[in-house]
Amino acid sequence: MNKKDLAELKKHFVQDDDLMTVKKISSTFIDSEKEMRCHTVRGYHEIPEEELFCLYQSLAKVLKGTLGKSLIEYAFPNEMYEEDQSQNLLWKLLENGLEDEEQLEKLLKHISGNMHYALPYAVFIAECVYTVFEKTKSGERNKFDSHDYRFLIAAVCPVESRVDGLIYDEVNNSIIRKTEFDRVVADAPTDGFLFPTFTGRGPDVNHVMYYTKKPKDPNVSFVEEVLGCHFTLSAQEEKETFRAVLDKAVGEELNLNVIASVNEKIQDYAKTFKDEPEPPVVSDIMMRDILLDSGVTQERAEAAQQLYRETADGNYFAASNLTDTKTTLTSSGVTVSISGDATDKVTTRMIDGRKFLMISLDDPEVTVNGFELKIQ
Repeated sequence: MNKKDLAELKKHFVQDDDLMTVKKISSTFIDSEKEMRCHTVRGYHEIPEEELFCLYQSLAKVLKGTLGKSLIEYAFPNEMYEEDQSQNLLWKLLENGLEDEEQLEKLLKHISGNMHYALPYAVFIAECVYTVFEKTKSGERNKFDSHDYRFLIAAVCPVESRVDGLIYDEVNNSIIRKTEFDRVVADAPTDGFLFPTFTGRGPDVNHVMYYTKKPKDPNVSFVEEVLGCHFTLSAQEEKETFRAVLDKAVGEELNLNVIASVNEKIQDYAKTFKDEPEPPVVSDIMMRDILLDSGVTQERAEAAQQLYRETADGNYFAASNLTDTKTTLTSSGVTVSISGDATDKVTTRMIDGRKFLMISLDDPEVTVNGFELKIQ
């Protein structure tokens, strides 16, 4: 599933779209003991408008992430198609629809039994159909050539029990302390999935798209135990692993200029290919060439290439996951942030055996906490 496929599906997953039909929605409350306390399946037109709006909001957020960060596509291992395994459960439910109560209950018990949540949560699953029209040579819809993409989209939303403190009591016209608990379902899901993926404008039942609200801290147990897939590195883990490779292989040559140059070159590469269907990745050869262009010796650059190839094991990292918008230097009690176009104003020096950070202050105006800096 690429960015173009995702954008098309996202565009049509709105209320009252003429090509998208939400047939039924399952709503389930699961308590902290993993017990299903409430479960309903309703057709689209059975749900009150205000509630339907909230459900759409939660489900649509599962599609609003960025590929490679909050949205990650996973392939099902072959064994997941065996009886009562994740892919098998999803496929049978998709085939029979949410009307198959027995199959839906199996999936919900699979989710609740494998979710590692300390708090209660709600699970919303929608059965949807998107009518996909082929395009004519002029880019128009070919009304005589279409097919249906049937899919399930699920959102897992935490439930908070809280007392909101003081409230206004309209009956007694007074401000009083609220004493009753409300169980509020968050509109932003922490996890979710799309099955099957929408790939090449059609279904791919061998893949599932996982959504996480926290790309830097995804729910590994959801990927591995609920979906049954092999977890890959998160965006933050890719960045940290990439840094570790550079630090180990480049060593003493990894100075300020090299770090800034590598960051800038990968940023430029990511921007150049940002509109491509697939997110651009940094290959081992590209890493070597970037390091050479940044002033690293041939020996160190090739060592980094080899280490990166072994570490990534064929799954090269997304370029957008490896860069920072600014260069930040930190030391004990000192933090200096440098925007990308100002790195040439900063350098490091060794003077009398001590390390110094040198910043050019040749600009007409230099301020500190809003005050104009007076340099004697």
